[in-house]
Amino acid sequence: MAYWKFTDVYGGTYPALSNSILSILVFDVPSGSPISGTNFSANLDLQATGKAMSVLSKMLGMTTVPMTGTVTTTNNVLNIELTSSNNAAILSALAACIPVIGGQLMQAASLTIKNTTPQSATIDDDPTTDQFNLNTAVKIGRGSGNVTTQIPMSNGLFTMSATFDNFGIGLSDLNFLVPGAQFSSMFPTTLPTNYYNPASTTLNLLSLELSLYVKTTPTLSISVNNVSTSIGIVNIPLYPNALFLNPLAIWISVSDPLSKPTPTWGLNGTIALYPYDKQTSPPSVPPDFSYDLAMQMPTRSDPTFSVTGTLENPQNLPVSQILCDLMSDGSFNTGISNKLTLETFDFATVADTSTGTISEFSVEIAMNATANGGSYLGLFSDSFGVKDFSIAVAYVK
Repeated sequence: MAYWKFTDVYGGTYPALSNSILSILVFDVPSGSPISGTNFSANLDLQATGKAMSVLSKMLGMTTVPMTGTVTTTNNVLNIELTSSNNAAILSALAACIPVIGGQLMQAASLTIKNTTPQSATIDDDPTTDQFNLNTAVKIGRGSGNVTTQIPMSNGLFTMSATFDNFGIGLSDLNFLVPGAQFSSMFPTTLPTNYYNPASTTLNLLSLELSLYVKTTPTLSISVNNVSTSIGIVNIPLYPNALFLNPLAIWISVSDPLSKPTPTWGLNGTIALYPYDKQTSPPSVPPDFSYDLAMQMPTRSDPTFSVTGTLENPQNLPVSQILCDLMSDGSFNTGISNKLTLETFDFATVADTSTGTISEFSVEIAMNATANGGSYLGLFSDSFGVKDFSIAVAYVK
């Protein structure tokens, strides 16, 4: 049996491939090449790859995994997309060894490799895309969600995570996260009822993450260290058609969920402002501006309250656009230069609710008069002004 590696064949032409996971993965190739045209077919040899794949090998109960897919070199860019072909066996193995979301909850599983490496990237660069993942589908409520697993390359912590879109749930659908308890008991009971009414409000599952600990001696064992989930209410109107809280989310983190579940929770959300000429309810286009908010709420064991906020202006739109969007009028004369861009508006604060004192506070505001093709912001005349300015304040007790 001959061993074959992508870097042996493509490393000279695509030097950045040496910084890829493919630089260590070994394939079994009896003779010739595993590539015919653009088609690839070979067994990934977990044992020959070495210690980096020893944990995965024990989790799957396999020494090799058959992989198929495509390999192309179009426009001097190497593209590799491979997936396992023995997915039923992988599903059976993972369902048996992964706690909380294994067993009957796990509906599908596969091993995938995706790499994009341009010829122009040097040995000091990373590939544009370099993914090596275990992908699983897990049944949650009436639907199923795709969960990506960080492949553990040694004993220790690894994560399984997923994000969801338009995934409606009830709190009881998440009982599997805390076996032996009701997930609703982890959910905060002090939310404002105008936003959340347990009897009528539709909830959306936004994200899910499990932190697990694996050890392979004396036998394979995987335990759950922490589960975290974010549950949201989407498209809450703050100003008709223009300004939405999308989403308002409750994040809940439960440590030691299998034996002594202890929840911590907080709120996060995004205030989104939509283009004046494309405003609908619910929104149908990406926002012009968004402001991300995150809050950690105090608990009996930890009286700390914290809140942070961060502006997102992905298109470098001017400050005047904010007012035009709010007024739903693109011709609204704001009196503000349409070259002035708000680049940064961030703040953070931490307070001790047991004493009522603020222990940390910071705010930063930055504007730029050149981001939209301007040269400066005039102050006293057309020939005297500033290009950019910022204000930052920080306080630590």
